[in-house]
Formats: sequence, C-alpha cells, structure tokens
Amino acid sequence: MTRAEVFRDGVPCATGRLPLLGHLIPLLTHPVPFLQSLADYGPVVRIHLWRRPVHVFTTPELVHRLLVEDAAKTEKGFVFDKARGLLGNGLFLSEGAFHLRQRRLVQPAFHRDSIRRYAALTTRQAASAVSRWKPGRPVPITTQMHALTRDIVMEALFATRLNDAQKHRIDQAVPVVLTGFVQRALYPSPLLEKLPVPSNRRFDSAVRELRTVVDDVVAQALPCRNPDSTVLNLLLTARDEETGLAMEPAQVRDEAVSLLLAGTETVATTLSWLFHELARHLELQDELSEEVRAITADGSVSWSDLPRLERTGHALSETLRLHTPNWILMRRTVAPLDCAEARLPPGTEILFSPAALHRSPRLHPDPLRFDPGRWQRPGDHTSRKLFLPFGAGQHKCVGESFAWAEILLIAAVVLARWRLTPATPTPVRESATSATLRPRGPQLIVDPR
Repeated sequence: MTRAEVFRDGVPCATGRLPLLGHLIPLLTHPVPFLQSLADYGPVVRIHLWRRPVHVFTTPELVHRLLVEDAAKTEKGFVFDKARGLLGNGLFLSEGAFHLRQRRLVQPAFHRDSIRRYAALTTRQAASAVSRWKPGRPVPITTQMHALTRDIVMEALFATRLNDAQKHRIDQAVPVVLTGFVQRALYPSPLLEKLPVPSNRRFDSAVRELRTVVDDVVAQALPCRNPDSTVLNLLLTARDEETGLAMEPAQVRDEAVSLLLAGTETVATTLSWLFHELARHLELQDELSEEVRAITADGSVSWSDLPRLERTGHALSETLRLHTPNWILMRRTVAPLDCAEARLPPGTEILFSPAALHRSPRLHPDPLRFDPGRWQRPGDHTSRKLFLPFGAGQHKCVGESFAWAEILLIAAVVLARWRLTPATPTPVRESATSATLRPRGPQLIVDPR
C-alpha cells in the first residue's frame, strides 16, 4: 500500500490534496490514470473534490458487492443528482420500488423475441449507412456511429423515424448535455449552475432542445399506439396498479430521454473504439472480416448467426475492457456500510471507475494492450463479477443484450464491406470531458474489400 494519511475510520487519503481544490486537478487532467493509481492505497481510499470527501472503491470485487449485495444500502450519488434536470425520475436515476416497477415495465422490449426483431432492423440501417461511405475517403467514425445508433434506437424502441431537423437538434444537444453533466458534478456549489455564463446557457438550451424533440416523438405516437412491444408503446399503455391511471406525460418523456441517451452513447462510443483498434491491428481486422464473410458475403448476419462470430465477440469484449465507456459512476450510502476494514456512515459518497477497474494488472496482464486473445484464455478476468461494462445488480443496464447484439451486427456489416485504416499516424486519445470515455483522434480511411 502507498503511504498516505489514514483517517480515524481506517481509510487512507490519497496524497497530493490541494487546499480548496482537493484532488480535482489530477481528476480533470488525467482522470483514468489517476483513478487507476488509487489502487496502490488499498481497496478503499479517500479523495476530495473541492472540500467534499469521496470514497473510491478500487477493486472489482468490492464494486460488485456494492452493486449487488449492498444495493439496498445505497442510492445514486451526487454525479447523478446533476442529471435529474434532464432525466427527471427516469429509469437511469429512479430508486427503490418505483425503479423496480419501471424496469419491469420496459423489460419486455428487451426480451429475446424483441431483440430478434431489432436485429433485422439494425442490419438494414447499418447497411444503408455504410453504403454511403466513399472509397479512399476519411470517415468521421465517431460521428457516423452516433448517427447510426440514434436512428436504430428511435426506430427499434420508439417505432419512429426522425426528420432531418429533429436529427440535427439531437446531434447538437446530446454532446452539450453529456459534457454538462460532468462539469456540473464538479461545481463546488449548485449556485454556480444559476450563473448566466455561456456554458450554463448552452447546457440549459440543449436540455430544452432534447426534451422538445422527445415530446414531439411521444405526441406523434399517442394517436396510433403501435401494437408492437416497443418501449414507447409500453410506456403509453401502462396503468398504475392501484389507481388505473396512465403514466404522466413528463414521466414518459423522462423514460424516453433516458433510453435514448443510454441506447446511443454507450453503443456508439464502443463501436468507435472497436473500429479504431481494428484499424491499428490490420491482421486481426482481416481475420474478423473472414469470420463474418464465412457466414454471409455482405455482412447481413441474423440474430441466430451471432454465436458464430466468436472472434468478433472476443474483440468486442476486449474493447469494452480497455475502453469501458462509463469511466466514472457513483453511489451514496443510506445505511451504514462495512467495506474492507472501514465502516462508512449514511451519506458517504462512493465513487468507482469501471474503466480503471478493467485495467487492473492483477486481472489483466499488460492491461493497456489490446489483446482479444485474452478472452480465449480461462481465468478470473472473464467472471461476470469482475467484468462490469454494463454494471451489475438491480441497476444493471436493462438493454445489455440488445447492445451486445447491435454492436456485433453493425461490426459485421462494416467488416464484410470495408477495410479500415487510420487517416494519419496520430494516435487516438481518450477524452473524459463527457459522461463517456470517447476516442479523440484521426478519422478512418475506408477501402472496399
């Protein structure tokens, strides 16, 4: 364990704490490496964000216990508090019995039969999108993947297609909103959110834009009540068990916004990282292309074909490990919590980083190397308790199965038709300014196979 000041509760405090700022500077300048370094202090370590003490859990075993066995003793932390202005009491933020009811309500939209139906839609949308790529021309892969997954989510989960104006409004609003969450979570006082500065005005405007577009989508769906088990139909036709009343329009909107953000950001970011890694590892890319083309020449694999994409699945697992989109998550204790050798009282803020956990050298030798082959080797690193890209427990991502299928299907379409190479030798860098760990770097050149 790294030497550090140890508090009376037995929890060490990371060194480098500055007056007033605490550990804010390393968290902002090199967040994931900083969070990785905290494992040197032990399984639990205290840092300060401004003057706010935060306990960081640094082992996947402890985080899994937090999310599963000790879930009833926690609620969402202050980072999530900042999202309520947009997401309200949607599935992403709700707690307790209400969260369980809402989760059960939307779960049918992610059952096996529904995902099988979405698979055909996903392949069709992906084929249409990549057919517009120009040979030898650079492709802004991150922008392209966000646009594609946005359209898939809207058609699959909400049975609607956006017009060009609505797409533009969403594309402009989402990055501002996701960046604003992180910025506001790090404000030393909520009073700063009220100041009429440009960043606050942009955030508030983006929130209004996103809500307005989703309100329009809900209003368009109200007259038809699509009979398929889409999320929107399930929300619109739900009735309270006690009162028999329909869900309030604001709650329908909150759930729809939550699913739109969750269903686009994580999937698009993962696909972007996958294609960047395959562009750097051309031999592996060619092998995966052959795996896809052994099933179908144009990459239009079906849902039942997905188990045959074994090596592509390994590459996806490795991408989710090395480039876990959700780089920072939080919980707050609502009851005393015993962890490691410390007892945390109610109101304790807890932080954990899935991105840092998945780079543990204890579980993953040479953890910064992209090595899909490690998923062919047995070991603790493959355990569901230690690999948590979609969370665990009662707040685990409701659309995990859909996300896995969607990523594999889109990857198959691209790999069958195009060979990807970096547009420049400039390395891809991680950007943690948003709610997800996005790639920042060169575009990719596409050439037909």
